Amino acid sequence: MHPDLPLSEYTAVQEHECRELLRMLHDMGIATADRIYRPGDAVYREGEYGDALYVVVEGVLKLFRPYSASKEATLRLLKPWDIFGHLAFAGEARQRAYAEAVTECKVTKVPKVFVERAIRQEPRVAFKVMTLLELRLVQYEELVKCLLPRETEVRLANLLPLLAQKFGERSDAGVKIDLRLTHQDLAAMVASTRESVTKVLNELRSRGIIEVEAGRITLKDSLALAQLSGL
Repeated sequence: MHPDLPLSEYTAVQEHECRELLRMLHDMGIATADRIYRPGDAVYREGEYGDALYVVVEGVLKLFRPYSASKEATLRLLKPWDIFGHLAFAGEARQRAYAEAVTECKVTKVPKVFVERAIRQEPRVAFKVMTLLELRLVQYEELVKCLLPRETEVRLANLLPLLAQKFGERSDAGVKIDLRLTHQDLAAMVASTRESVTKVLNELRSRGIIEVEAGRITLKDSLALAQLSGL
């Protein structure tokens, strides 16, 4: 895959590859388990044994790590056809973060032993898993770029377009991030304080760059955001 492929195209490729992987497993008779999680439910906790590959089928889920007593850092927001879970094929693996449902979620779990069995039976399964892991790495790299600048304004200017690409709905007013995000949620994603995020969002609103309604952000001037981010 080309390194300059737009993130939206990566998302389309990921959905296709994920659906194909689950179809192949089903056709091979490999057992998977579906479960519904309510908002706030934990899929797994940091430090637990990593014994499965997880796929978000419906809803939104977050990966986070707590720090400094009551604070947490959001590592990723996941939507349908994202994969997650730390899965090692050699030795034991421990989960490196908490996985928690943001909205009601449907998650498919493929136990590690069944993934290994499928790979032994059908080498194409290994290529599907490798492709999905590569796509996950691309998304991690994009989020890491958001944290490189020191200023909260620049970090948010980097983050908001990524969220719009992943959760966006286009309209005449711009691109709405169809996910209710508090200022604390955004602060956890850009490693900043809620006060700093509030200040920056108010400035962006006053300049007509974004609009906020019922906790949902609409990007009205993507060019201005790109100029702030230096892209």
